[in-house]
Amino acid sequence: MLVTPLPVNAFLRHLLSASATSGYLGTVLLLARTADARTQHDELNHDWTSVHDVTGASLAVLCPIAPPDHDGPITGGGVQHPRRPQAAGVAGMTLNLPSLRDDATFETAFWRSLEQGDAYGEFGQAAGSRPHSSDVHERGWTRATTSAAAFFGIHESLLPCLLVLSMRERHGTLLAVEESLSVYRLFRQLIVHMGPAPAQLAELHWEQRTAGWRLSRLTQERVRYQNAISYVPIEWPVQIDALGRHLGAVEHLASDLIADCRGRLAAIRDTGESDRNLAEKLRQVIDVLPPESELDRQNIRSGIRRRLRRVISKLDNGPPGEGRPAIIRPAGIEEIPRLRARLAELSDEITPLRQLVNELRLSDAVLRVGQELLAPLETQPLNPPRSLHDWSFTYLKRREGRTRPMTMGRA
Repeated sequence: MLVTPLPVNAFLRHLLSASATSGYLGTVLLLARTADARTQHDELNHDWTSVHDVTGASLAVLCPIAPPDHDGPITGGGVQHPRRPQAAGVAGMTLNLPSLRDDATFETAFWRSLEQGDAYGEFGQAAGSRPHSSDVHERGWTRATTSAAAFFGIHESLLPCLLVLSMRERHGTLLAVEESLSVYRLFRQLIVHMGPAPAQLAELHWEQRTAGWRLSRLTQERVRYQNAISYVPIEWPVQIDALGRHLGAVEHLASDLIADCRGRLAAIRDTGESDRNLAEKLRQVIDVLPPESELDRQNIRSGIRRRLRRVISKLDNGPPGEGRPAIIRPAGIEEIPRLRARLAELSDEITPLRQLVNELRLSDAVLRVGQELLAPLETQPLNPPRSLHDWSFTYLKRREGRTRPMTMGRA
């Protein structure tokens, strides 16, 4: 897939907008050139599956594109359009979205923000770039790190660092990346301190979406099925029902034969299909009927022979529904009541979990991780850049004697 190249500041601006709109708890950026944090880059490249698994449904992670296991160009790195074979991104960067989210909520929000932007015409229609080699992506990441730091107003002296953005709090926390720091361990501890509620809520939301999609599909199929069944003249089902009741009164005369006929009549009524073999079966029923006088003596309603001959005639001539494709009862429509009940249960289960997640402060979880991995910890407030004037930022690093206050540069 071709990836439309975007300026880093434009990509990040739309990334933040889409993350907030999509309800993500946080977005994490590794702001570290390869030369400054080779250990962490190698760890991400080697253990990315584990890192992605542990971040689960809670965090979106922006990091360098990992080199492939084979020689040749690298694909990926952009945010795919939800409906078109198109992506937009930054050379060297890849965005890994939270798992359990395949409803394209983020992608839709990102592209809506991008296409509505005033500057989209300048770069959004640019020719897509084809996959590049590993060294091209590494150079791209180095340049992207510098530009991303400038976007957030992060001074060069604070690099390398890991930036955790809490979308609800509008707060960013920078953690100093030491040579021995394990990115996987950092993510794991962060998820632990966030608690189980985000993952549980994501699982229930996924089940809710899946059940809702299936209920909608089955409901539509049931409506189409019921419409197809009803596409016959009303007198035909009435005749079938009446004959079925009459046959019930004489079923003792030939129980197997008449029970088979009644079952076939019910199938015709329910599906609208034809059954030419039934005509012969009904003729056999006429043959076993006693004379009218005997039927009267047994208090059996008269007219059964007449009803039999009318239905036989229609069956011989092709009743309503003849020649149409067979109407097959959709598989799974019996699940509709269960799905509705489960969706009601899920709503009750989701409400308290959503309250817990809404009360969660990602910045507090990041602070606890800093206290564990960077002890003794030094915490320094930072001035936000003009582009994010309504945000607040904090820098966490290991205390090393007396330090002077740090401030963020102006973007």
